[in-house]
Amino acid sequence: MDGSPEMSTAAVVIAYGDACATLTPMIKNALHGLASGSVMEVRSDDPSAREAVPAWARLTGNSLIDVVEDDDEHTRFFIRKK
Repeated sequence: MDGSPEMSTAAVVIAYGDACATLTPMIKNALHGLASGSVMEVRSDDPSAREAVPAWARLTGNSLIDVVEDDDEHTRFFIRKK
């Protein structure tokens, strides 16, 4: 993971203000409509997402290809659909 925000994405999920319990279902639903190999950006301000999103990707077989911490509160995750 190189921290590069310059990445072509097929979809963006903006989940500012959403708890992690609702974030992973949002990611699953958004990925459902994408082709295999597509990259989706997920934006979150939930501190627990920094652990939950990588774990979710690992458990589901999708690839977490980058994590960008924009500041102390905002994180962007780039997930490639399996």
